[in-house]
Amino acid sequence: MNFKPLMLAAALGLALQTAQAAEVKQVDGIAAVAGNEVITQRDVRQGMAEARSRLGKNVNETELRTQVLQQLINQSLIVQAGKRRNITAGDAEIDAALSDIAQSRKTTVEGLYAQAAKSGVSKAAMRRSIADSIITQKVRQQAVMQQSRVSDAEVDSMIAHAKQQGTPLPQGEPLRQYRAQHILLKAENANAAKAAESGIRKIYNQARSGTDFSALARQYSQDSSAANGGDLGWFSDGQMVPEFENAVHNLKPGQVSRPVRSQFGWHIIKLNDVREAGTPEERQREAVRQYIARQKAEQATVNLLKELHETSYVEIRR
Repeated sequence: MNFKPLMLAAALGLALQTAQAAEVKQVDGIAAVAGNEVITQRDVRQGMAEARSRLGKNVNETELRTQVLQQLINQSLIVQAGKRRNITAGDAEIDAALSDIAQSRKTTVEGLYAQAAKSGVSKAAMRRSIADSIITQKVRQQAVMQQSRVSDAEVDSMIAHAKQQGTPLPQGEPLRQYRAQHILLKAENANAAKAAESGIRKIYNQARSGTDFSALARQYSQDSSAANGGDLGWFSDGQMVPEFENAVHNLKPGQVSRPVRSQFGWHIIKLNDVREAGTPEERQREAVRQYIARQKAEQATVNLLKELHETSYVEIRR
């Protein structure tokens, strides 16, 4: 899936509150402990103030506090999980997120820094908090990518069920679709990333020399698609991570990409075909596929948070 940096509209407020809290944790009361981190009462108060600015004043304060605290706990657990998996946010990503936020607020990045400074938040602290928001996005995206693939059988089943029940199906819009295979070597830590990069370059050289791509995928790929020769089926723009999607856009059918780094590891990609899903049946099937994918994506986030809460220490203090 292709996501914009997480919660651009609210990211600055969240960054300010968490950055400021990081500098006062020693003197502020603790609202909760989430894994190895604490969430302060100041975090919660500032989160509630940010929420009120969006929701208005007619809110139930008790419910609002509960929701804000839960959101802060969830983000803390997700960021910690990301850091354990060596998921990072580079300077270019932070700059891009800040630029998007500044544009949405009709100001400049320097204007955002000035606003933060008035609240007592340093530039470095603000950038750290934006990085945490990006890491949160990447962890969610990773969970979604792992759980939201939709098979042809699932599409067939939903269409058949809808017809049986007399439920109308979406007609869909024409979409460009791609049929590709890939080989993935995972990079879950620094040592694994170095080994994966070396390994994928060797595999790339074999593929470029004419070795059957499907056979290489079955032998080397660490993705669930390996058993099918790395076949990812048909997918549309917006369904893959940006690095993967950009590589596909630069290929012609039959070509193999150079090694590509994403949050999942190192890939090489072979584009097999491109089509416009133009017939009514194809458009309908794609619309149904996207609907199922959205449902799976929502469930993937629920599953991620459930797993993190079950495996992490969480204590809420009053």
